[in-house]
Amino acid sequence: MTTLQRILALVVIVSSFGPPAELAAQSTAHQSFWVYLTQRSPVNLPAKVLGISERALVRRAKVLPADRLIDQYDAPIPVSVIDQIRGTGATVRTVSRWLNAVSVNATADQLAAIASLVPVSSTAPVVDLHFRKPQASTQPSAVSHRALDKTTLFSYGPSFDQLNTINIIPLHEMGINGTGVLLGMLDDGFNNHTTHAALKNIRVVAEYDFVQQDFNTSLAPGENPEQGIHGAGTLSSIAGFASGTLVGGAFGVSVVLAKTEIDSVEIHLEEDNYVAALEWMERLGVDIASSSLGYRDFDTTTYSYTYSQLDGHSTIAAKAATIAAQKGLLLVTAMGNEGRQTGTSSFLLGTIVTPADADSIIAVGAASLDGTTLAGFSGVGPTSDGRTKPEVVAPGINVWWVFGNSTSDYWRVNGTSAATPLTASAAALLLSAHPELTPMQIRQALMNTAIPLSGLSAALSIPNNYEGYGLVDAYDAVLGVGLAFSNLPIVTANDTAYRVTTWISSKSTLDASSLAFYYRYPSDSLFTRVALLPGRNAHEYSASIPKPPTGVIPVGYFTATDAAGQRTSPFDAPNHFFTIQPSSDSLRQFFPPVDSVPPAVLLPTDYVLSNNYPNPFNSTTTIRFYAPTTARVELVVYNLLGQRVKSLFSGTPAPGWNPVRWNDTKDDAGHSISSGVYFARLTTNHSALTVKLLYLK
Repeated sequence: MTTLQRILALVVIVSSFGPPAELAAQSTAHQSFWVYLTQRSPVNLPAKVLGISERALVRRAKVLPADRLIDQYDAPIPVSVIDQIRGTGATVRTVSRWLNAVSVNATADQLAAIASLVPVSSTAPVVDLHFRKPQASTQPSAVSHRALDKTTLFSYGPSFDQLNTINIIPLHEMGINGTGVLLGMLDDGFNNHTTHAALKNIRVVAEYDFVQQDFNTSLAPGENPEQGIHGAGTLSSIAGFASGTLVGGAFGVSVVLAKTEIDSVEIHLEEDNYVAALEWMERLGVDIASSSLGYRDFDTTTYSYTYSQLDGHSTIAAKAATIAAQKGLLLVTAMGNEGRQTGTSSFLLGTIVTPADADSIIAVGAASLDGTTLAGFSGVGPTSDGRTKPEVVAPGINVWWVFGNSTSDYWRVNGTSAATPLTASAAALLLSAHPELTPMQIRQALMNTAIPLSGLSAALSIPNNYEGYGLVDAYDAVLGVGLAFSNLPIVTANDTAYRVTTWISSKSTLDASSLAFYYRYPSDSLFTRVALLPGRNAHEYSASIPKPPTGVIPVGYFTATDAAGQRTSPFDAPNHFFTIQPSSDSLRQFFPPVDSVPPAVLLPTDYVLSNNYPNPFNSTTTIRFYAPTTARVELVVYNLLGQRVKSLFSGTPAPGWNPVRWNDTKDDAGHSISSGVYFARLTTNHSALTVKLLYLK
């Protein structure tokens, strides 16, 4: 059995509010529960204090009224409530604003004590979640180049087939590559994403390891050697770029990386990290989240979800996915690999996993590499309440991926895990071409233009519980919404003029008289119109404008009209427009940035407490915390009994990272502390964060 054929039993052992070793210290009488509160706190804090970015507010505005951009789901759970729960002796693992719930590790007596102190509506056991990884169809190896069937703008190498099958290549050739989209990845880590040839130029604007509670999502010391291989592969399928070897489906996107899974068969993953990561991504302003994860377990020794609970609103993962959709974030997630009954050619209905059962998301099944047949392992609907799943399918057999435990190797894999990032790529290209679209409009466009699989279409109506609406067709989905422009103009210069070029495509005939470029110099009050003329290549149109004086930078936008009406590029022009500057390489804007240009990094939007270093320590140690704004905080060390040991900081820190050094390992009374485990706790006006410290004399 290969390593990728194992069924992973994964567990959350860390959260934003609980130290990782605390679980190990609990007796067998302790169990994990979600504690749901009866009341939500009023939302009376500004977005910045709540950790909600401006980008998230803009995205929310597409689906929510202006007076409801911040709602009850953004309300933090009061620190006083968390303190009361901790006072019972229970361990707080994760706090979820969306669920208005606290995940705890507690005995039955502690749970009863919590219910007597805090307004609790209900409790439910945290589920042990098992995730089946994709199978390797070939072993990792250096790439072997292959000849392409036709001349293309890029040299795709073996990734050509998977992109060609879902009709992504024509979008790349007209300059649509995902630019402007912020895409989130939830996975087991992203090994070598700064060093692998196909990953190192990806625009990573934020990353967080919810397992180790730090900002490095690659393999950490002591972790299973397989950790982060799966995530590196899914990431490469969307955003990777190595000419001649691998091109991701939407390589122009910017990404947010969340490491939520733990790769080991000895420990279980529970729900905490998934919820925490999705909430974090939404507040950062992520547009689309790709999750090649799916959970369903029938281990009789632990609490698990049953098929009856896969109704779109009973599982924790499905609840989180639904709230994300309500806030304008589109989740693309895997159907799972349990579709075919072992030893037979028959599919088992209802082999769906969660959160694929959620409504208003895109659940993805797997097809053959050529897109003609359904993969035998692909999970099958319906949901327990009778809704058709999946929404669509994409290639999930022999898909070409980065091998994450190297800086140059690749391999082929099978699984709905492989089909999901390809579908997320199509969604990102659709949003990149039509930034005004809501998640439901993107979802509908992909379903409306999907192609029924030839092996099933004769026997089954569309949609059905095997292939949904069929195989993704990215190009048709983009044009199905309306005419499309390239993401960015290409600008070249000669002695007297700038040549400004865009690509325009439509399902109907373009009105030649409507094709225009409008430009304006800084000294102008009005835009000047210039006709766009056909270029040398398909869908290519150009206009010439007088070359401005040195140091003067014009701005401009494009217009075009087809049978569906007029569109502009940018889509909201003339409120927004392009800056018109030539580059030495006219194709430069199609490619990811070079190594010498660091990506813009999004700072955290909420308080963060990092693990201390060194740890263990025997004389001094440093703890860093991040403050997004100026507000009073307190950093205090406690012992295992919950007794206050040392106040390290109390006051108003400067916004940004604040290092705090514990120099003397003495308590507040001036006494030397004993060897053992301690906890540092950062208390803010709306949260409490904890990390573990180990002191060894």
